[in-house]
Amino acid sequence: MAKVELKKIYDISIAILTASGVPLEESKIIAETILDAHRKGRHTHGIGRLPIYVRKIHENLMSAKTNLQKIKKTPLISLYDAGNGFGQVAATIAMNDCINKAKVHGLAVSAVKDSNSFGTAGYYGEMAAKKGLIAIVMGNASPAMAPIGGSKAITGTNPICFAFPGTKKNYPVILDMACSIVARGKIRLCAKNGEKIPLDWAKDKTGNPTDDPTKAVEGTLNPIGGPKGFGLSLVADIFCGLLTGSAFAGDVKGLNDPKELSRYGHFMLCLNPEFFLTKDEYEIRMNYLIDKVKSCGDEGKIFMPGELEFLCEETNPVYVALSDTMLNDINSLAKTLEIDQRLQNQ
Repeated sequence: MAKVELKKIYDISIAILTASGVPLEESKIIAETILDAHRKGRHTHGIGRLPIYVRKIHENLMSAKTNLQKIKKTPLISLYDAGNGFGQVAATIAMNDCINKAKVHGLAVSAVKDSNSFGTAGYYGEMAAKKGLIAIVMGNASPAMAPIGGSKAITGTNPICFAFPGTKKNYPVILDMACSIVARGKIRLCAKNGEKIPLDWAKDKTGNPTDDPTKAVEGTLNPIGGPKGFGLSLVADIFCGLLTGSAFAGDVKGLNDPKELSRYGHFMLCLNPEFFLTKDEYEIRMNYLIDKVKSCGDEGKIFMPGELEFLCEETNPVYVALSDTMLNDINSLAKTLEIDQRLQNQ
């Protein structure tokens, strides 16, 4: 593993993106989501995805500039078309719009069609929570899970996030989860690093449990909680794909698809808790809830959803560990694009 400075990750991400035709301001948005993923220990959604983005841009499978268009709107609801641009850019703009409307009206919805992966759902939930809003964020993805009793993948890992504002005493509560036992990006990362996976994560294409990450990606992932996890994934597909006019029902194409546009969909809802409680009342009740949960075990042993990620962020303010493979991939890409910057082990 290599110890890499976070600022260097941010800088080389912007350099690679702009060299590939992404506008500077949009590159900064994408780079910030990459940095946030690494800060929080979610390396599967970090800089390792840049080679995929660059390839897709060069092969006209993804737009370098995200020409986001608001195609439908009411005072409370907005529907955007991302024009096959970056999901991070589309989702950031859509969430900011949702936040601003919810601050005024108490409730707002933003949805995006024909996009690409937006990274971690929790990033956008945290955007709302930091503004004092409750948020629900969903995304759909390429087929990864079969229905219970079936053998063909039809729904994606489909991230779902529920985010709640924190208090002066406690972090925001952010539940960010894939509908599968593990996110597919983590399996791909294991494959890249030559690591095996637990047998309960996935099945190969013949339907047998496998500890080989390559066979797992070719097969199907196991949903959390059996039919409950598949049901949640189906709900996300309805909100993000069917409802928005994006791809759904197994038609979403993966980030790595060599021939077709991805056509992901995103769905975001913001709710202002101050339409129910005063800010002080909310904080008192949230602190009471968190204290009660943490009292259920030994001190320092119980963590609220999202808390470990915030702690990870605080303990890694300057450096982060990257695999040697990832470091070499990024440096090779920078060299190909004639960029002088390199990531180095500190």
